[in-house]
Amino acid sequence: MRIVDITHGYYHGMPSYPAAWYPRFAIHEVMTPATDPADTGRTFTRLELFAHNATHIESARHFYRDRETLDRVPLEVFIGRACVADLSHKQPCEPVTDEDLQKAVGDVWQPGDRLLVRTDYLRDHWGRQDYWDRPPYLTPSSADWAVEHNAALVGIDCLTERPDDSTSPVHRRLLDAGIPILEYITDLHNVQQRVVYLVALPTKVSGVEAAPARAVVFEGWQGAA
Repeated sequence: MRIVDITHGYYHGMPSYPAAWYPRFAIHEVMTPATDPADTGRTFTRLELFAHNATHIESARHFYRDRETLDRVPLEVFIGRACVADLSHKQPCEPVTDEDLQKAVGDVWQPGDRLLVRTDYLRDHWGRQDYWDRPPYLTPSSADWAVEHNAALVGIDCLTERPDDSTSPVHRRLLDAGIPILEYITDLHNVQQRVVYLVALPTKVSGVEAAPARAVVFEGWQGAA
């Protein structure tokens, strides 16, 4: 099997959503070999993480306060058969619709699959000042498609919502249906097969709505046919 990493990781100085409330990622060395009081050459690092920056998974708790937190979602939701919808022809500001998804993966889809939407937007535009203003985005109809086709999870490398829509209809539709969202994945251009095996495990943190995840896909998996 071939393993492809589709994780957009954390790094020093990485961009963050341009809002005053949105925390920035930070790395702090709390001990280096030079400051180790025991003189044993140790390094200790403190990370300041925000659960919604870099690759992460969101549970229903994100929009529905009385719903399950991420640590309560069964692990099998994050592991299993996945279909890659190649929509790399999508341009900035162009919507992803139910018809797009049906055309891209309808012939290989099985109920319970995980959906990975490829637009290459993050790979090609990350770091631009207008990154959050002009992405391809999911439409409510694409969320309906995922719900009606019994998707276990939806992953995207663009943005979930139309940038000027603060009502978040796609988040609400997917999360209300119990479909977690895997956001900020990348490098789907390296995935050569339409049906793969996904492993996207969120960090185990009790009582939260989202957490960072390491997401990889396996190609050549015998159950892909």
